[in-house]
Amino acid sequence: MKTPEQDYVKSEKLFAPNADILITYPFGFNQRHVNNRRYIIWNIHLIMVGNPFNGFNVGIKKDLDSVSIWFGNHKLGTIDQNLFLINPDSNSCKVHKPRKVTKKYYPSPDA
Repeated sequence: MKTPEQDYVKSEKLFAPNADILITYPFGFNQRHVNNRRYIIWNIHLIMVGNPFNGFNVGIKKDLDSVSIWFGNHKLGTIDQNLFLINPDSNSCKVHKPRKVTKKYYPSPDA
């Protein structure tokens, strides 16, 4: 009987742990790199995108009346042109209902 170790074959491809994964965006998008402090620069202003996006590219798309920010094909929200903050897109995040917690009651030894 073979063990899993006998089926293992070492990969020829070298692993680069510090390599940034670049995401490309279609025509009409501007790309910005999220730095290691979670910010991008847009119109000479720093905009905080968030820690999960460090090292990745985000896409910025100008619409008629707003500027939206994307990660891959997921719209993160729109950029507030006065405060330079990201207003989250209501369709981009799933709202979780609080889970039902059943409390266990233990009788007091004095009772």
